[in-house]
Amino acid sequence: MSERREKLLAAADGATPKYRRLALTLHENPEIGLQEVKAAMWISEALETEGFAVERGVADLPTAFVARWGEVGARPVIAFLAEYDALPELGHACGHNLIAGAAALAGVAMTKTISPSDAQIRVIGCPAEETYGGKAQLVDRGLFGDVDVALMNHGFYLHVGGRPASGRKSVVLEFRGKSAHAAGAPERGVNALDALLLAFNGISLMRQQLRDEARVHGIITHGGEAANIIPDYTRGEFYVRAFDVEYLEELEGRLIACARGAAEATGTDLTVSAATLTMLPIRHNTTLERRYEDKVRSLGAPVCEEPPGGGAGSTDFGNVSQVVPAAHAYFQVSEARVGAHTVEFGLAAKSEQGLAGMVIGAKALALTALDLIDEPDLLKRVRCEFKEGAQ
Repeated sequence: MSERREKLLAAADGATPKYRRLALTLHENPEIGLQEVKAAMWISEALETEGFAVERGVADLPTAFVARWGEVGARPVIAFLAEYDALPELGHACGHNLIAGAAALAGVAMTKTISPSDAQIRVIGCPAEETYGGKAQLVDRGLFGDVDVALMNHGFYLHVGGRPASGRKSVVLEFRGKSAHAAGAPERGVNALDALLLAFNGISLMRQQLRDEARVHGIITHGGEAANIIPDYTRGEFYVRAFDVEYLEELEGRLIACARGAAEATGTDLTVSAATLTMLPIRHNTTLERRYEDKVRSLGAPVCEEPPGGGAGSTDFGNVSQVVPAAHAYFQVSEARVGAHTVEFGLAAKSEQGLAGMVIGAKALALTALDLIDEPDLLKRVRCEFKEGAQ
């Protein structure tokens, strides 16, 4: 074991109780996207006590922050990404409390291992992953402009260096018609619910001719006021997903075409908007993902040797991976195959196994970052793979 590795692991062990408590505090106080006031404050304050300089409210997002450590101009710049938003009703049923704990613990372990001239370490607080897609705004506002590598990990039922994540677009459809008494004078109405249902049926039929990778799904968020009133306003919210950005754009256009046809057929007015920012597909960096897995093995934990199957969700980390070399890894929170966004996952996110997985994940992130500093050739390979993937 190298001296710096030994020093890093000792530093992580020393800081572990503090960041286990932080993860549990976040779990006990869930806040949904763009409302993570306490979470952002608690994480920022914890990092400030460790010597990080924290800038709050970055990128016009009040609950976003950047915590910086290291000399100005030191390279590489390595960013650990923290998420901390919860789900409505379910709380931390995606384990973002553990993501925040892992990112902060990894950052702190690095600062107690390396010299301020060796690198810049950042912990970037990323709000509203579940809803708004905050990282997309952080990218657009230049928060990753000088970052060399971005790293994070997420709870799962396995340790693994990466999984597929599709791109996602949000489409909100609003139809406006004219109300009337549904029994006394239906002929005077223009039925906005008919328009939304017609659009829904068209979208459902469209799904029969999609690529296997693609997903289109949605809900009616407003369908009318009362059964005896012709609805004059309805609203539906949809997601389209695909791994190919061009196909993602095509699917969005086809969905909107269904809505326009429904508006034309029913005589309603259509408004199209988006509820969230666009999430791009993850650009994988195999060099980073494999190095992370090597570090997990070196800590005595098993790594999934075959990519786990199942459907692929979306994350705004994909936007980050399109602009800098990045890895979105996973740490084990349960031996059972618990699915995210469930009550069971929420329980795992505060369990002893979940917290132990968070610590393994934090150490693996920090050890990967340390290799990027100590092995210039590794960083070069990471950059080359990223550039080749951009061609």
